[in-house]
Amino acid sequence: MALWIVATPIGTLGDLSPRARERLVAVDVVAAEDTRVVRRLLHAVGLHRGEVVALHAHNEDGLAASLAERARTGEVALVSDAGTPGISDPGRALVAACHAAGVPVLSVPGPSALAAALAASGFPAAPSTFLGFPPRKGRENWAAEVLGRPETLVMYEAPTRIAGLVAALAAVDPHRPAAMCRELSKAHEEVRVLPMAALAADLSARSEIRGEVVLVVGPGTSAQAAPAATLDEGAGLKDIAAVLAARWEVSRREAYERLLAIEKGLAGDEGA
Repeated sequence: MALWIVATPIGTLGDLSPRARERLVAVDVVAAEDTRVVRRLLHAVGLHRGEVVALHAHNEDGLAASLAERARTGEVALVSDAGTPGISDPGRALVAACHAAGVPVLSVPGPSALAAALAASGFPAAPSTFLGFPPRKGRENWAAEVLGRPETLVMYEAPTRIAGLVAALAAVDPHRPAAMCRELSKAHEEVRVLPMAALAADLSARSEIRGEVVLVVGPGTSAQAAPAATLDEGAGLKDIAAVLAARWEVSRREAYERLLAIEKGLAGDEGA
């Protein structure tokens, strides 16, 4: 009686682990965003299951409770179309419902485009931030905001929009390194590491880009990371610390503590 989070291949069927096969055979129902994709996967590896339930953004909230109940009395597997469930696709509501109902949530780890791209990029994994899919509108402002962060950044993007995304990022910081990881684990896998402007030029010269893409942006320098923003006269210490943390290349907490020490020292001078 449990919910099993089962990772599936991101491109190569051979990456489905023996334990994942065993679990997908044993569970009572498989919940997936796209039942057609998952049924093809199951048939391709010889797992001819009967019940596969669609769990997507439009029905997840309504189905979470009933699937959690099924997991309480039986076993349910949550799978993604590709990779590890719950990273950038539906499933979080079901996981939360199971936790709330006291249903064990267990994992069968395996392929993950996020982890694969981060490792292949060669950039530091700690600290790093996963941003999911960038917004389709207002990318210029979004690009300026995220590139104010000094850590490694990871994001997913569709092949038809990756050139525009990299161009928007390059306009803010043309020198920051980036790795485009495309078709991971597939026959035409590509990992290309270049400064952002060079990567933007490379992508714009291509007539067509195929395959899902993970873009990994390497860490920025203090000059690159300093937010291009001004502070209002009424800004508090936390606001000032947020700006100085990037400039000093320290955490916001450390910057805040330094500011408190400076303020305390100034107050002591005035008292003297």
